[in-house]
Amino acid sequence: MSAGAVPGREPAPTTVAIATVKRRLPRTPTFVDTRSLVFWAGVAVTLFGLITWMPLVLTRLQSHPATGVMSAMVWLLYGFVFIVILYRMELFERRSPVTVLGALAWGAIAAPGLAAVAAPAMHDVIAATLPLSEPWVPSFAAPLVEEPLKWLGIVALALIPGARLRSAADGLFYGAVIGLGFQISESFLYTAVVSADGTAGTVFAMLMLRGVVGGLWNHPTYSAMAGAGVGYFFNASASAARRWAVMIGTLALAIVVHGFFNTPIVNTNVWISSLTKGVPVLILFLFVLRWAHLRERRTFAGLAAEVVPDDLVSPAHFRLLATRRTRREVRRDAKRAAGRGAARALKYLQGAQLSLLTATHEDGWGSPRTVELSEDVAELRRDLIDIYADAGVTRGPGLGWIAPPGTEVSARAWQRWAGETRERIDTEGIRQVARTTGQIAVRKIPRPGRTVAASPAPPPTPPSPEDNHSPSLDSDHDPQ
Repeated sequence: MSAGAVPGREPAPTTVAIATVKRRLPRTPTFVDTRSLVFWAGVAVTLFGLITWMPLVLTRLQSHPATGVMSAMVWLLYGFVFIVILYRMELFERRSPVTVLGALAWGAIAAPGLAAVAAPAMHDVIAATLPLSEPWVPSFAAPLVEEPLKWLGIVALALIPGARLRSAADGLFYGAVIGLGFQISESFLYTAVVSADGTAGTVFAMLMLRGVVGGLWNHPTYSAMAGAGVGYFFNASASAARRWAVMIGTLALAIVVHGFFNTPIVNTNVWISSLTKGVPVLILFLFVLRWAHLRERRTFAGLAAEVVPDDLVSPAHFRLLATRRTRREVRRDAKRAAGRGAARALKYLQGAQLSLLTATHEDGWGSPRTVELSEDVAELRRDLIDIYADAGVTRGPGLGWIAPPGTEVSARAWQRWAGETRERIDTEGIRQVARTTGQIAVRKIPRPGRTVAASPAPPPTPPSPEDNHSPSLDSDHDPQ
């Protein structure tokens, strides 16, 4: 019996990432979990933020109604476009809209509301303790208040199982969403004040400065870097010292780059100042983004190699799913081989396979979501095979390796093997298991520049429970 199973009950789904912090299985499809104290604490803080922040918003709307309403509409539209771009940046997962709205609410209401109380106090403390001139005080005071408050929202999501914050990439995404909410709320107030002259041109200029140009290195960027550290802390298999160092280090990085951007250096022209101080911030963010995406890709490759049965998503399949460009190229090959119908069917199959990997990553193999999605993948795969057969194509693009009859590994066998892997972790220790098997997922990742064949070679036979190998799906080893 696997660890944690209760006699007489159906065994819980196997969690699929070897993380130092034990995961709790999600009880709800979103972050709305009435049994979570963290959820109710977040609701209380958001209500407090609403009480302290909304009077400022209403004051701006009443004092300058025309430009105030125009500013609100412009920044809400900006937020919608920004969210769409964030979704497009995601490699594999599609987040719950309800959880995304919750993150936006924290950034737009809770964090600004708390900052409205804490920021003046921090300003007075910095002015009294540090020998700084007045223009320099906000560059210290604002980041020390705003970044930790936004960071707390990411930590809250990580502590709510239904939010499914399962990786550094998840933390980065929700950090960017919380930062976006903060930027929309703050920018609305600034725009409403500056555009008191009642002209639409001023509103447009503020949108260009704070949204289009400054949006590349503003609150979403700062919070995304801090969020990546939170996701790493709760999901990595590294030592406690390293996880704490990464989480605190990324928060400190967010505070430093925010303060750097606020400094009064190069302030002769606001556009030149924004570009001069913003480009280094953007470079740091791209580095963190690349690191988080590589970790996520290694994790999903490990799922395809070691957890999900090969007839659903094999390592060969994942090589064709690993990047958007590869997925598009395979669909183009399918269209050339069997027409538009094959390309459309392959697109549905790819989406179902990615959803299956995501559900396995978030809820564990054997969960109700993975059972349902496994049936969808099998059905879509049969449909694609039929389309290829009608077109006279014996082995069409996107099918990957098909196991010979009699060699399939049943879902029950995979669940039993995954449960015994968990027992190994309990007996041998997580560090030992991760150290001896960390390269399994890594060597399944296609290196940059490698050409992906339309008909990849068959993957190796899955390991048996007696093998001295187990999946380390969140390894801290990088490809050599």
